Amino acid sequence: MTALRIAPLPAAQDAAALALLDQALAKDPALAWYLCSERPAYADRRRAYLASYQRFHRDNRMPALAAWRTGRLVGVCYFSAAEQQPDAASLLRIGEDIRRHCGADCLARLDGLIAAFDRHLEQTAGDSARIEFIGTAEDLQGQGIGGALLGACLAQLDAGGYARVALETAAPRNLALYRRHAFQQTGELQRDGLHLRYLQRSR
Repeated sequence: MTALRIAPLPAAQDAAALALLDQALAKDPALAWYLCSERPAYADRRRAYLASYQRFHRDNRMPALAAWRTGRLVGVCYFSAAEQQPDAASLLRIGEDIRRHCGADCLARLDGLIAAFDRHLEQTAGDSARIEFIGTAEDLQGQGIGGALLGACLAQLDAGGYARVALETAAPRNLALYRRHAFQQTGELQRDGLHLRYLQRSR
């Protein structure tokens, strides 16, 4: 099998990364919950939300790694370091973008999940780096690309001296991957139609 090349995601490939992430997360339970997948035009809301997040991530110079195989983009991972605080203007901008494209109720659901995760981390880990999104090409899932990307992200964070890394997932099939990389479940959140698990890795 052709080896992967993993490197920082260049801005020139943001459009390709967005398309890949949108496909990879099309059945993600958390996005489906806070973007109200039961309503018409869910795919449009999901794409608009992910585009807003990607701009927010890029504007705040947060790290993202990508994986290529024979020149094809096959995976992306967006993450953030503990001390990277987004500026106020970008927070207002992403909130307005989500409200306009997805609806005030979707924004309220998302804000509630973020606040709950923040409270959990304050109680259990303090400042933590976070894995925000990780996705692989739909036709190549199950071939170790996600694991390779996650490992590269963790290695970069380890080299930067970050002792704790946190993430959340509503997809039970992802738990085995995270546990292979030494993540342990530290809590959970349940809402009607959603079961989120909080995981952390410490060194």
